[in-house]
Amino acid sequence: MICTFKKKINFLSILIFGLVITLTQVNANAVRNLTIYAEPNLFVALTKIARIYSQNFSVNVSVNFNSSLDFVDEIDSGEPADIFISAHPIFAETMKQKGLIDVYNIGYIANDELILVTSNNNKELPVKFIGSNLSLEEAIKLIDKSKNNIILDHEGNSSGYFAKSFLQNFTLENLSVFSKLPEDRNSIVRDLSSDPNSYALIFASHLRHAKNLQILARKKDKNIYYRALVIAGDNMEVAREFLKFLKKTQSQKILQEHGFFIN
Repeated sequence: MICTFKKKINFLSILIFGLVITLTQVNANAVRNLTIYAEPNLFVALTKIARIYSQNFSVNVSVNFNSSLDFVDEIDSGEPADIFISAHPIFAETMKQKGLIDVYNIGYIANDELILVTSNNNKELPVKFIGSNLSLEEAIKLIDKSKNNIILDHEGNSSGYFAKSFLQNFTLENLSVFSKLPEDRNSIVRDLSSDPNSYALIFASHLRHAKNLQILARKKDKNIYYRALVIAGDNMEVAREFLKFLKKTQSQKILQEHGFFIN
């Protein structure tokens, strides 16, 4: 009886040991994933941040860049996104009202500002811009005195929304306003390279060290801030973890290095 009892204990120990090994292997092989949706001007900074986060937390990160309008439609139709980053106030509120986000975990990660830019090769640049420190309002009125073109991003992106809202404060007489079409994937920086005598009203973060452009005026707007929204779903734990990482000093420094403003 005693021998038999010992054999049963040994057999049970083997079973438990085998179960521990199996669970350890399953946990070691468990893969956590994170899908991020963000606007194109976040491309360089967010790619760097996502790479560091992936290495430190063993998470497979997929970062997708497109207009806020397109992403909101995708999320609303059930696409598997975990984080949505945008400065567009209307779309963020729309997602909140539809119950698509975790309202208790919204990260305010950076600010931006509107700037008026043109090519360094603009041969028609008014002399008043040279050596002056005009406000953005004064600069718009100045280029409106003659027939000029100004390019805006489409309203599906945050910069297009804020640029159009700003210009609605003016009665423009000569300035022609061109809003890009959603299907136009060329950057405004490239548009100004091919049309150097035109102007553009964009976010400061769009420049990304564009040496062929010059900033003529800028306007700080406290309402231009990027929110990282946690999408309601089964992966909110990982999304909340990334949200905390976005607020860390290392992430904030990367955002600042790429044209964003940190409070």
